[in-house]
Amino acid sequence: MYFEDLDNIEDIDELMKKMNEEEICPECLQCGYCCKQNPCYYGQWNYEKNRCEYLTEDNKCSKHDEIVEYEEKLGSEIRLFETGCCLNHMNPDRLKKLGK
Repeated sequence: MYFEDLDNIEDIDELMKKMNEEEICPECLQCGYCCKQNPCYYGQWNYEKNRCEYLTEDNKCSKHDEIVEYEEKLGSEIRLFETGCCLNHMNPDRLKKLGK
């Protein structure tokens, strides 16, 4: 787990140092936070729902398979999925999910 015990971190400087020194990108927990902030290159913003149009109710991308196939055809080295959580620092949705 990325931060095993967030409640015991008393010093914000200690927390920031730990986050900045972390070399690996923690795994995606499918909390949907990133898709509620702004759409990716493939996304489309839904102003009524205030999130990406393609985000499902269970926080998954409904275009996932299509995007993976497209990026494979392009031979992309850097891909949108399966690279970890892109918004993991102080992400309230991720922290809630980690707490469960």
